[in-house]
Amino acid sequence: MRIKQNLQNFLFDQEYYIDIFANNIHIYHYLDLLNISDTCIKLKLEKFTLEIEGDNLCISSMDKREILIKGLINNVRFIR
Repeated sequence: MRIKQNLQNFLFDQEYYIDIFANNIHIYHYLDLLNISDTCIKLKLEKFTLEIEGDNLCISSMDKREILIKGLINNVRFIR
C-alpha cells in the first residue's frame, strides 16, 4: 500500500510528504534547510517547521525539494 500512496503524492504534487523509518526520514517538498548538526536538523516547510532530533544525524541525499536524513531518530516535532 505504501507504494501506491507514494506514487499518488508525487503525481498529484502534494504540499509535503514525510516518511519515517527506523533509522531515516524522507521529506518531500521542503523549502529550506534552517539548521543542521549531528543531533538536530530543522527544515522549513510551507506551513510549519520540522525539527528532527536524534544522534548521528546526517543528510544522506538532498535535492531541490527532497531530502533523506539518516541516523538514530529520537523525536520529530512540527512547529507552527
